[in-house]
Amino acid sequence: MTGVFGLLLAGALTQGLPRARPADVGLSAAALDRIAPVLRAQVDSGKFPGFVAAVARHGKLIYFASIGTSATGAAHAPASDAVFRIFSMTKPITSVAVMQLYETGKLRLDDPVSQYVPAFANAKVFAGGASTQPQLKDPDRPVTIGNLLTHTAGLTYGLFGNTPVDSIYLHAGLFDFSLTAAQLSDSLAHLPLMFSPGTKWNYSFGIDVLGRIVEVVSGQTLDRFLDSSLFQPLGMRMTAFHVTPAMQPHVIPVYERGAGGKLQAQTPFLQPGFTDAGKLLSGGGGLLSTPGDYLRFAQMLLNGGELDGHRVLRPETVQLMLQNHLAAGVYPITPGPNWPRGHTGFGYGGAVALDVDSAAGGSAGMFRWAGYATTFFWIDPKTDLVAMLWTQFAPVMEDGFALDNAYQRLVYKAVIKN
Repeated sequence: MTGVFGLLLAGALTQGLPRARPADVGLSAAALDRIAPVLRAQVDSGKFPGFVAAVARHGKLIYFASIGTSATGAAHAPASDAVFRIFSMTKPITSVAVMQLYETGKLRLDDPVSQYVPAFANAKVFAGGASTQPQLKDPDRPVTIGNLLTHTAGLTYGLFGNTPVDSIYLHAGLFDFSLTAAQLSDSLAHLPLMFSPGTKWNYSFGIDVLGRIVEVVSGQTLDRFLDSSLFQPLGMRMTAFHVTPAMQPHVIPVYERGAGGKLQAQTPFLQPGFTDAGKLLSGGGGLLSTPGDYLRFAQMLLNGGELDGHRVLRPETVQLMLQNHLAAGVYPITPGPNWPRGHTGFGYGGAVALDVDSAAGGSAGMFRWAGYATTFFWIDPKTDLVAMLWTQFAPVMEDGFALDNAYQRLVYKAVIKN
């Protein structure tokens, strides 16, 4: 398998999980073998530059496919794990950090955010008017840490909607890696909320504010806290906000659709955000990682907070994370176009399947999220399964979510024994 995405399997497993045969864990090898041709067709058609796909069950890596690219003219395969920009798949990681502080009693989930970011004490809700002359009112209740974890705080990104508040966000210069997390959080506090906290769901900068709260509560920068409390215990040696010397040779490009619909590389992408020049440690979207590292993180969640004898969360805390916390009338939500079918709620840091479409496969209670450059993962506690599908194509949008749907169907067709 040649090309930038043609990862060497042995290298990809060095930081991942132990291997087993599909039959040993109740999966069909023949059904799993149908995945790679589907992904190869997507690459050969020029839709995507390449893929890494992985399936683990009962703590063992069962399937790993590396689909290289010919459409982009890439010349060689890296010698070990490729480093991906995982964007919003940073959110579950930051959410785990928050839950670590919660279970040690250093914060409460109903704490007002203003306790840690004082500027939120004066937060106002958009009540009408235009983006240039908004009418504001007091919120019915303060923004809490729980609201940030579930995207019910009233914040937004400004990228995915066309409301006056989205316009205000777009003109506020928030996507600036020269900002610190403290400066970003203060800036967000001075912008109007889209709605009173807890009344609606809207994807947002909320987890970035949580990253700042982790810093305030722990007394450490977010990168240092994550490294000591998560990355080192879990053996995630190639996950960081900035490209380290060890990671540098393995960072792969992000592709976009160029002239005539052809793929073209964005290299470097969103720099200086991933270099030492970037000050912002984005808890909502700033990490780089490898498939092997993230498999270990996902397996820890599936294990109830432990991996290889290292416990980073209690089982009851993980169970709390993986539950729906949206009120009736707020769920079901549709986080993206072509979102996997079935009704969806939201836990702490990720979406939760309330039920599933039988045609799509899976189980109620599946916990999942995705990244802007088309990286997907889910864990299924009922089936004891982890699955990931990663590429580097931005933005994710319709084609990416549709492919994630197709991948999910293929994976669950391989399940022959629960």
